Amino acid sequence: MVLCFDIGNTDIDVGVFEKDIQTAGFSIPYTKALSCWDYIPVIRDGFAKNNIRPEDVKGCVLCSVVHNTTQGVFMALRDILGFEPMLFKNDDIAAMGVKIGNPQEVGVDIIAACLAVKKNYSLPAIVIDMGTATTVTAMDADGDLLGVSIIPGVLTALEALRDRTGLPIDESLTPPRHAIGTDTAQSMASGAVLGSVYCIDGMINAFEEEMGLKCNVYATGGIAKVIAPLCKNKCRLNDNLLLEGLYTYYKTAAGK
Repeated sequence: MVLCFDIGNTDIDVGVFEKDIQTAGFSIPYTKALSCWDYIPVIRDGFAKNNIRPEDVKGCVLCSVVHNTTQGVFMALRDILGFEPMLFKNDDIAAMGVKIGNPQEVGVDIIAACLAVKKNYSLPAIVIDMGTATTVTAMDADGDLLGVSIIPGVLTALEALRDRTGLPIDESLTPPRHAIGTDTAQSMASGAVLGSVYCIDGMINAFEEEMGLKCNVYATGGIAKVIAPLCKNKCRLNDNLLLEGLYTYYKTAAGK
């Protein structure tokens, strides 16, 4: 059994892989800057609820975009499992090309998702990850990462609007029937949902025009299941793309 941990700004997502298949997945609540000792009971509880015995875990890899949380989770896993998990870092991107100015600036979550696409899916590709931020990443026909666009996430933008205006927000992101809202709730839904759809479609079109290629589009992240099906461009949904990429990295690093 191999565990893949993705520490994001909202949740810590965990993928359970056995014989190259993801057999389970669950999330651990993220709380900013907890210590190792705080995370140990939280992780143990997640293991217990998903019938994971630490002695059955033969490998573990950790990916984090939340730097002040990484060390606490790393040390907690080391304590629970009895060995150090692999830490997926920007220095470990030799498995794919990065054709941008400074590879150290690329988020490890972006790289992990692109590793999965490079190994398992069709290229060239545009990879969209919709979470706290929405990232749109271009990959060429060789699987090299060409560059990224970073957009405020749908809920992030809504929360900023609420905080600045005092308007109530609907985090269910229910698609409205019409773009032209006739009351505040409909207008907010139009801007949040349909505005995001048109933004994603527009970015896909712009990327393809700049690349001079028709691309396969892959969408992941918690909000993708709401937005991607409404896009005019065909977006293939995969909630586990990042975790698949971490597992790909683990197998390469472990020589398996």
